[in-house]
Amino acid sequence: MAYFLRVTKAEMLKQHKSMFYNKTIYLSLFIWPVLTFITAYYGYKPFQLSKIVKTVSYVNADNLIVFMLIGYLCLGFFMCLVQSAWRFSFERVQGTLELVYLSPANRLAFILGNALSSLLESVWLFIVFALGIFICKSSCLNINIPATLLGLILMIVMATLWGMFLNSLFLFSRDSSFLFTVLQDPMEFFSGIKIPTAVFPLWAKAISFIFPLTYTAEILRRALLNGNSIYELRYFIIISLLLGFIMLWFILLSLRLGENHAKKTGNMSLF
Repeated sequence: MAYFLRVTKAEMLKQHKSMFYNKTIYLSLFIWPVLTFITAYYGYKPFQLSKIVKTVSYVNADNLIVFMLIGYLCLGFFMCLVQSAWRFSFERVQGTLELVYLSPANRLAFILGNALSSLLESVWLFIVFALGIFICKSSCLNINIPATLLGLILMIVMATLWGMFLNSLFLFSRDSSFLFTVLQDPMEFFSGIKIPTAVFPLWAKAISFIFPLTYTAEILRRALLNGNSIYELRYFIIISLLLGFIMLWFILLSLRLGENHAKKTGNMSLF
């Protein structure tokens, strides 16, 4: 375990030095999600909320900004890991990945460190912004503390597993940028970040079931706005845990397949 943690820490430190070499980077990490959130929020202004309010009982004109902010806070955790996985493909181009595979470093610890580094570095400024809004709009909150704490833990764990899962997929190709394009905007839309999934047509709801972000955002929204208990949120919690175990299984399988292929062919690219 100590060796596993050392490898994870070393990868986090490497990513920090590679990606966060200038303080202005933190400014961009703050401005980008805030502008995205503001754009989405004011996009609601020309429309009536009556249909959404009828379908999702805990959403109204007063707490809409909090409803959306919770979703974008969850999205920030997941999106920074999608971008981390995209940058992970550069490890292959630069030859770093081959060196890691030649070393005795634990492969799972390697991709865990890569995911955690982006998670901790990229979202803390937006968290500060979100806390400020929550304090200003505290009258709109109806918080169930145990459910909220469990939801926060699930969000961090699921976002980390999502990042590791994407990193493991990016092991298989020199050019995986198409995955970044496919997973960025569809995840934001189909996970119900802008529009609640309850008002989606059936085909869109089916797509939303694929993304772990759908469930973590719903857990936090219901716990913070509706005061739902852990028992009332059990369906979303169980689905999140099942998706987490599925992603972990795919991560381990991908690492095994990639390394076995490299041993047989001497080539790190499966396609």
